Amino acid sequence: MGETICLIGFMGSGKTTVGEALAKKMGWNWVDLDAEIVKGEKNSIANIFAEKGEGYFRRLETQYLSKVLEEPKTIISTGGGVVVTPENIEMLVKNNTVYLNWEFDTLYERIASDKARPLVTSYEEVHARYKSRQVLYEAASKIRILCENKSVIQLVDEILEHIKIV
Repeated sequence: MGETICLIGFMGSGKTTVGEALAKKMGWNWVDLDAEIVKGEKNSIANIFAEKGEGYFRRLETQYLSKVLEEPKTIISTGGGVVVTPENIEMLVKNNTVYLNWEFDTLYERIASDKARPLVTSYEEVHARYKSRQVLYEAASKIRILCENKSVIQLVDEILEHIKIV
């Protein structure tokens, strides 16, 4: 397998936390895709959504994903909606893409009060988005990790067992 690992999953699935821990354990670089967009655009995700719309943000996301996938020995923590763009799925499926899969209610508890997340609305709307993305996460990933009741360290170890790079 190649020298990039992408973490995908719904909002609140721990892509950032697990990505950082995985990179540290492997001695690789770590990139948070949303943070790269914020830094590069000098604007918050919420503001980009509010000012220019989701379509504009998704195009930025594709550009930044393509760029960071070129970096060797890198763990990439993506945003939860990275899979809604078919071009992103095409890029992700060619790499070591790991789907961090959680039960919806666990995720909703984590994200419900986070005002920085532009797509957190009602329970029903977020649940519908979660359900619609499940098939996309499956399509984009080579590895699916069931995360319930596992620590960050356990998740990192399980990813490494599946990838067998180290």
